[in-house]
Amino acid sequence: MNPHDSDPLHAAINAKLAAIVETSPTTPAWHDAWTELGPESTEEERLTIYQAVRDSGCLPAEAGFYLVSWQIDAMASQDAEISLCHLDEQMKAIEGAHGLEEGEFWPPGKAPKEYEELRRTYQAAWDGIFAEKLDEFGEHDMARQFRADPNGFHGRSKAGQEFFHGPQEPEESDAPEWLYALAETVAGNMTTFSGPGPLGFLYQEEEGAWEIVIYPKSVELVGGADDGDIVAPGFSLDLEELRGEFERVDAVSWQSLGYPNGEGPHVSIEGVYQGHGVFVQVLAYAPEDEEPGMKLDTTRRKP
Repeated sequence: MNPHDSDPLHAAINAKLAAIVETSPTTPAWHDAWTELGPESTEEERLTIYQAVRDSGCLPAEAGFYLVSWQIDAMASQDAEISLCHLDEQMKAIEGAHGLEEGEFWPPGKAPKEYEELRRTYQAAWDGIFAEKLDEFGEHDMARQFRADPNGFHGRSKAGQEFFHGPQEPEESDAPEWLYALAETVAGNMTTFSGPGPLGFLYQEEEGAWEIVIYPKSVELVGGADDGDIVAPGFSLDLEELRGEFERVDAVSWQSLGYPNGEGPHVSIEGVYQGHGVFVQVLAYAPEDEEPGMKLDTTRRKP
């Protein structure tokens, strides 16, 4: 492994490949080319080597799938930065017109309609670039699966990711569409006391039962005497309206001790949402280790 190939995105992959080389009875055919990879290597050169690693059979099938698809994903993202910059600029213009600062974003269901339409257009265009990139570099089976079964594609990639990076905490971006809809429903029944802010959620699924935690992300104050303080935004929640969004409600409760260990009160709803058995907790404020979701300039004068 080239010691100068120190990009943290490649570090875990290099460590795994080094372990494979060390335990292999013979030197893999891809070894010499792999050791030459470094910061000056092109994305195409890296992809060629990753394809050779996968094709050698030294990796589990899902790990090889991830290794190649992840590299092509990076290449597609570079192309998208150029070809989709006009959409990105339009979205930034809408954000600026609504007073969003860099790093701020709307909570689920709160973005303007034209912004959501642009976001969907951008995602569809990015997907097209990615699928074409897969075909361009001979990964036709991958391209067919991505077009026909994107959820299955991402599932295979995620399984392969764990080989290199270990088990990952579920991310909001991995969540199924109905879970986003649930978060939007909760947001739609919230009334905030200090302006809209982003929501976060955590989830886990076991044998068809979903445990979901939804919470308002904290806010970092900028400027003035409170500069750097982290605060929890206040809100009220219309429980009756929220209950009406479930197909079935088995129980509703309020807990004063909070989640997970005395971090504040929360409301719990157990029932069925869009055909899924769920146990939902809506927290009064974010878990302690959660990063702030937005910054608020306290020196800005109100009009």
